[in-house]
Amino acid sequence: MKKIEILGWESQGLRCPDVEIDLKINDEIAPVVLIQMPNGTGKTTTLTMIRAAMNGEARNWSADKIRSFRRPGESRSEGFFTLHLWVDRRPLTFELMLDFDGGKAEYATSSPGSGGWMPNWEPPPEARPFFDDRFVKLFIFDGEFADKLLDSRESEASKAIEALFQLYLLEEIKQKAEDAWVEETKDKTAKSKQGQSLYKNKVKRLKAQMKKVEGDRQQIYRKLSELEPEIEMLEGKIDEQISTQENLGQELEAKKEKERDARRDVEDSALEVMTRMRQPHLLHEAFARSLLELKDQLDRLRLPASTSSQFFTELLEEKDCICGRPLDRRARKQIAKRSQYYLAEDTSGIINALKQDIDVQVRQEGNETAANLTEELERLGRAVDNKLLAETEVRVLERESIDRGDDELKTWAEERDSKRERQRELEKRLQEINRAPNYNDGDTTQCLASLKKQLKEAKEKLAEISDTLELRAKTTVLQTIMDVAVTKARANLQEAIRVSCNQRLKKVLSREYVRIKKIDRCLQLRDQEGASVGQTLSVGYVFLATLLDRGRHQFPLIVDSPANPLDLEVRREIARLIPDLCEQFVAFTISSERAGFTEDLDASSGKRTKFLTLFRRSASTEALMRSLPHSGVTQTSNGVLVEGKDYFDSFDLEKVED
Repeated sequence: MKKIEILGWESQGLRCPDVEIDLKINDEIAPVVLIQMPNGTGKTTTLTMIRAAMNGEARNWSADKIRSFRRPGESRSEGFFTLHLWVDRRPLTFELMLDFDGGKAEYATSSPGSGGWMPNWEPPPEARPFFDDRFVKLFIFDGEFADKLLDSRESEASKAIEALFQLYLLEEIKQKAEDAWVEETKDKTAKSKQGQSLYKNKVKRLKAQMKKVEGDRQQIYRKLSELEPEIEMLEGKIDEQISTQENLGQELEAKKEKERDARRDVEDSALEVMTRMRQPHLLHEAFARSLLELKDQLDRLRLPASTSSQFFTELLEEKDCICGRPLDRRARKQIAKRSQYYLAEDTSGIINALKQDIDVQVRQEGNETAANLTEELERLGRAVDNKLLAETEVRVLERESIDRGDDELKTWAEERDSKRERQRELEKRLQEINRAPNYNDGDTTQCLASLKKQLKEAKEKLAEISDTLELRAKTTVLQTIMDVAVTKARANLQEAIRVSCNQRLKKVLSREYVRIKKIDRCLQLRDQEGASVGQTLSVGYVFLATLLDRGRHQFPLIVDSPANPLDLEVRREIARLIPDLCEQFVAFTISSERAGFTEDLDASSGKRTKFLTLFRRSASTEALMRSLPHSGVTQTSNGVLVEGKDYFDSFDLEKVED
């Protein structure tokens, strides 16, 4: 339960007199304070300043509105208003400074634990919700608010119920849930059932294609294993048949040996070229210079640094940050996200290895140049030419034997060539299956690595969408629960408050049949369209009394002209009601409201009412200045404050010039 009390306020340089108001009696807050201020003394300004100090609304005031609070006829550049409060018996002070020349409003706040004055309007976090404008409207009650309670075009009645019982917190839970869902899914493109179905089908297609390709690969391996011995057998038959022919056997063997040597030369040269091409500093001198510069820059920047991502990973396990601030969910999420910008342990190892390789292979062993690579490429070219020539010579001998009319040799050669063509086709297909993925591979590709990569990504996306939809469903359920809770709570509270209000109205307006028919957006009266000014104010008091009586928290009630439009009998009933309305009642009155009100109110408060009278110092109040009591008087340059019931009851000035 939160309890807020007003200790007093100070004003300076504003339309109201420069004065300091203390609402305590013998260091205890008076349960009832009546401040008698003739018309034109600045009641409206004072009430506006109290409200602005409480809810921080002056931050949104226009320059013209700010200047309107400068005292007429004066040219001072600033005005001040300071409000002193107790929140659960702990002091809280708001200071509002109005810069009339600049048209600006500035706040300062002081509270226990703040270390003195803090700039801006900063109530303690645990009390901040109770200084929301929705609450403050209940603190400061006036005829305008009472009128809105019965106005069908307004919704002040329902707003008051929702503010006091904090039903708006359920709406805020709904919004928090929505914000959390948006934050969680802001980087996720697909969030619908259609997107989920799309990726489900994609996963299904990729799995089927992978199964097919893996099966094809096994068949290719099996077929190649069968073709290899068949080709070797045919090669043996062909070689044996040719060797039986005069002068061809020995020549064929020599040609085949030359072909084998040429193939080995190609393999050796290709391996050497590929080894050199994997070393960029051997491709061009510019690469070597750039690598050396990279190594020097890493040394200059002292990378890898000792700070790594592991530090931040370990920090997430702590209760507080290294700066001493508690780590909440949002902070932990940001630390985890940003830790990727720092080097991981494995990355540090890679950078160290890179620096060492550059130093050894480029700086210390950098004798080889791009010219050496060119020589190796030329050697490879010659080896390929020799291989082709050797293969051609072997084929020529085979063709020569076939041309001599050996039909059996011709059949074997054709069968061997057919099997070799089939072997090349299968090897090409196998190469496609086993190659590395390309960025433009689709879900019908034969590349197994690409299919695995696509399947992994599709599963991740499907999981992301499924999680998103699950989170959306949970969010919707929570929001639906909040909607139902608000609807039921509002209906139950409205009916309970209506019944309690009507019971009080029977006593307050005993001579008039005024009852509340329904509480919806506004208070709807039974059997009548509208109400008199007195009835409206009475209904407003009763409604507010019922609200505050049911609420768990305790707030002050500040009222402007609490009894002016009421007849004497109703005044007495309202005066008896007020002490039960709240624990602190502050009213700004005029002398005509005393009859039938102040005496009954003082009696109802147990004679613990504080009476204050405040008026301006001006030519029209000179007679009052001469008749001031000997004690309880505070005078300033432009105002007079008198404490005491006797002076309050005898004060009869109805109007003072502004």
